[in-house]
Amino acid sequence: MEPTEQKYLELLMMFIIVLASAKVLEEIMIRLKLVPVLGDLLAGIILGPSLLSIIKPNEFLNTLATLGIILLLLLVGMETDIGKLKRYEKISVISGSGGAIVSFILGATLGLIFGYNIVSSLFIGAILIATSVGITVRTLLELHVYGTKEAYVILGAAVVDDIYGLLALALVYTIARGSGGASQAYTIFLAFIGLLVIILVFHYTSKHIREVYRVMKRLKSEEAHFIFILIYSMVVALAVGMLGLSPIVGAFFIGLAFSKMPGVENLREKLSTLVAIFTPIYFVTAGLMLNIRILHVDLRSISIALLIILVGFLSKIIGCGFILKPFRFRMREILTIGVGMVPRAEVATIIAVTGLAAGIITQEIFLGAILLVYTSSLLTPILLKQLLLRKR
Repeated sequence: MEPTEQKYLELLMMFIIVLASAKVLEEIMIRLKLVPVLGDLLAGIILGPSLLSIIKPNEFLNTLATLGIILLLLLVGMETDIGKLKRYEKISVISGSGGAIVSFILGATLGLIFGYNIVSSLFIGAILIATSVGITVRTLLELHVYGTKEAYVILGAAVVDDIYGLLALALVYTIARGSGGASQAYTIFLAFIGLLVIILVFHYTSKHIREVYRVMKRLKSEEAHFIFILIYSMVVALAVGMLGLSPIVGAFFIGLAFSKMPGVENLREKLSTLVAIFTPIYFVTAGLMLNIRILHVDLRSISIALLIILVGFLSKIIGCGFILKPFRFRMREILTIGVGMVPRAEVATIIAVTGLAAGIITQEIFLGAILLVYTSSLLTPILLKQLLLRKR
């Protein structure tokens, strides 16, 4: 067997091991009524240098991971429908904005207190911004309270602070790439050009979405319209990435533009299959990047991890919940909204991985972020159940 062929077979084996491990652990997490992303992260921790050391981060997995996360954010954009949340739009914007701002400020302050530089501290703040309400929504469904005022506010606020999280990632990622002075100013200038490109492309695509749909319907090739949207989204994501922003920002807003297109349900179904295959690789790669063996387990590292978790909980309860006190929300409703906004998963992991890969945050901060994902996903359903059952 030729060396080149042997190498390809090794890469194929790596892909099979990573995907199979992720899916097995996802199934276990689902049966334990936890979010599947925890299984992906755990797969990376088990396969990586923390435990078995079977697989290390490499260019092949990084490429698949990048594809997976772009597809995920494209799907998230397509599934975002702000129109359904109009009734509690004002309250949702206030709650989501409050949670994002308080989380960012408290996270950045925590970093500065522990002596990290401004960029590392900003990354901690950015990690804490975005909520992942999948576990919250499932809990609300199981308790038959999905249509309540709290549920609508949580969903609306989650959309708002997800956008804040993506914008924070774009800004911090851009600042981190600049070395200072004129170089940093040029990098930031390119980032603003990137944001302008996103706005223009989003506006144009949204405005002419029906015309685009009519053109695609004329295509005779099987699945041509789906492939066209994938290529279009990838081109925008690539352009945004070349201008210094994270490509996932471009993917999200293109998905948001296509969310208004006729027949988008069929596109989402097809895209979901690709997401199910490639996106777990991103989170497995995140687990591979964690190396528990090189961590110095001392009072400082334990304190950092525990305080990231504590600030992660309190920032959402205060920023998303207690900020609604002047709007005649009862205390139980305030706590329900605050706790419902606590879970972190995909976007928090994305920002943490970006920071660790760039050498901006330490293993201690990364460990704290991963532990926050786990603890928030574990405790949120328990706390919500207590709050909502008492309401009855």
